Amino acid sequence: MQPRPESQSFEPTIGLMGGLTGLAMLAGGVSPALAQTAATPAEPAAPGNLTVPELNVQGEGRASYRRDSDAVVRLPTTIAETPQSISVVPRELMQEQAVSSVREALRNVTGISLAAGEGGFSGDNLTLRGFSSRGDFFIDGIRDAGQYTRDPFFMDSIQVLKGPSSISFGRGSTGGVINQTTRLAREGNFGDMTLSAYSSGGVRATGDINLQAGNIAVRSQFMGSRIDVAGRDHVYQSRYGVAPSITWGLGGPTQVTLSYLHMEEENVPDLGVPYRNGRPLNVPRNTFYGVSSQDRERTVTDVVTLRAQHQLNDAITLRNTTRYGSYWRELNATAPRIATTTSTGAAYNALTTPLSQLLIRREPQVRTGYDSILVNQTEALLNLRTGPFTHRALVGFEIGRESSEVVRYSFGTNTNGRPNASALNPDYYAETPFIRGTASDIRTVANTLALYFVDQIRLNEMFELQLGGRWDRFEADYVNRAATTNNRFSRTDEAFSWRTALVFQPTSRIRTYFAAGTSFNPSAESLTLAANNANTPPERNITFELGGSYEVLDGLRLTGSVFRIEKTNARTSDPSGNVQVLDGVTRVDGVEIGIQGRPLPNWNVYASYSYLNSEIIRSNNAAERGREFANVAPNTASLWTTYDLPYGFQLGGGINYMDRRFGNTTNTVRVPSYVRYDLAAAWAPTEGPFRNLRFQVNALNVTNARTYETVYTAHTVPGPGRTVVMSVSTRF
Repeated sequence: MQPRPESQSFEPTIGLMGGLTGLAMLAGGVSPALAQTAATPAEPAAPGNLTVPELNVQGEGRASYRRDSDAVVRLPTTIAETPQSISVVPRELMQEQAVSSVREALRNVTGISLAAGEGGFSGDNLTLRGFSSRGDFFIDGIRDAGQYTRDPFFMDSIQVLKGPSSISFGRGSTGGVINQTTRLAREGNFGDMTLSAYSSGGVRATGDINLQAGNIAVRSQFMGSRIDVAGRDHVYQSRYGVAPSITWGLGGPTQVTLSYLHMEEENVPDLGVPYRNGRPLNVPRNTFYGVSSQDRERTVTDVVTLRAQHQLNDAITLRNTTRYGSYWRELNATAPRIATTTSTGAAYNALTTPLSQLLIRREPQVRTGYDSILVNQTEALLNLRTGPFTHRALVGFEIGRESSEVVRYSFGTNTNGRPNASALNPDYYAETPFIRGTASDIRTVANTLALYFVDQIRLNEMFELQLGGRWDRFEADYVNRAATTNNRFSRTDEAFSWRTALVFQPTSRIRTYFAAGTSFNPSAESLTLAANNANTPPERNITFELGGSYEVLDGLRLTGSVFRIEKTNARTSDPSGNVQVLDGVTRVDGVEIGIQGRPLPNWNVYASYSYLNSEIIRSNNAAERGREFANVAPNTASLWTTYDLPYGFQLGGGINYMDRRFGNTTNTVRVPSYVRYDLAAAWAPTEGPFRNLRFQVNALNVTNARTYETVYTAHTVPGPGRTVVMSVSTRF
């Protein structure tokens, strides 16, 4: 029922899987119309032979959501072989759910909570296993540093690697990383297009065309989208993008791929509703406190990547990747806050005033910014034998330069640039004087130098050992060009991260592991410094994880893990209150289970559940001690399932459960739990005049449940109401 599943795209991953699964399929005589589906882990290669993981290839069959044989970026293993919790959201699943953003796709991954923009940041933001992952987005293994709303139109899958992963990705990654794998030019001539209409108002069109001539292939994906958010007055998301790529050297030992991503968006940003008495303000869901003449968000994203890979022999493959990314943004948003004075300036009790008389202060959040990144990675993939042991290893060198510029604006002290609004009847078309000055003008430049290695050692038929380490040098220079004193800071940190895991595989169906690893968070992790943290060393994190997988049935895989992540020297304010010191301790203990695959030939299932117990163990702020982390739901669960019926019909549906979350670390504001239900139906006739078409209907949030998408200290954003999406797709 789904559009043609696609083989692994050319990613910077392992061995010949480092973007060359398409080549392997070509060499094996597989036509481009054939697809990769679930597969058992590959047997280790014989000494001196470099092989790709075994693929189970079939015709135009329906995908089973399994990506076991996909390579893991920056590691010498496949998904199934990696001793770490990894959730993969495949393209097929996103298409069935009519997903239009990476945020929506990540609903399928438990242990994640979406967050509102904070600290002057905008765009995608989330917590993963309890820790902020705002800076832990990657595209094919290279940091995706921009502050924008990511769209999956050019993606093959979204890999979520959970737990500290600094050995592969450098700074950050306390809770894990989100790696977006792309669809690049490959062998074959094919294409598809999809057009969708939304009941809330709006349309979306996507396309994907690949052409091959000899050993050269070109490919391009495109997207145009303008969607009103159901149940939220005046809020919409509009963007378009293109992602062309060209590959030289198909079928040979050397391949070079040049790719480009360009995306622009113009949205009405939504900062939701404020809290009252520690709970979201109880107003109708459609209540929006923005202002027509002001609230806009614009971004322009450009990412250029050049990737070259050469197989020296059966044991050694080299690859080099260079990327330049440019991210421009402009944000003018209204943050709603409970007003403590009337329109005449008289004070009143905002907690007891009737809702009909309550006023909302419209606090402007206005800033412009520009981020850039230039990175070069050189890696060697090795397949070696030392005595009785076989090694699949990755050794790499990375050098990069990042910059961030942001200008924040200030407004008049009396009106904040915008008039107060009625809590129940805000005037969206209110006149607003646009008077502003520069509050700060910050530029930060950071340089990264890193060496890393990971070695997966097969000890015997039942045991494997993974060893990995990475040394990072990270230096940052910060200047506030709008300030005249105390406006320059710099910091240089050097850190070593490690990871080790022991794998025990007693049978071909059962694979277990115990892993431990570290990560680090420097003060300038998000390319910002301040007087209170410029002299503060990096935080250190350690994780312990016991996990495994069980092939319950052919095609159905059960995974699970128990883990602890501890920040052993968390930042906390010095008792003097002037600087941050590393006296804190925070911890998350968790359990996670998941099941993916096909219990029956026509039945697909993708489900998971996570339990997170977060606690601030030690802090110099007494109000935080013993409290839960902000924006961490103790329980999250997700289910998506489809069943293929005769004559090309398919029915599907899903459930998402999000437990209550606190908006701050003192746990004084709370967002309630919710359950969301989705339904889908599709028809892809196999004969007749419509045989190349697929018709699909999705009903999102069927019960029109009151959900809260993102959480912040001072406000929370309601999720969209019931939305019906009607789509038609074609393949050629």
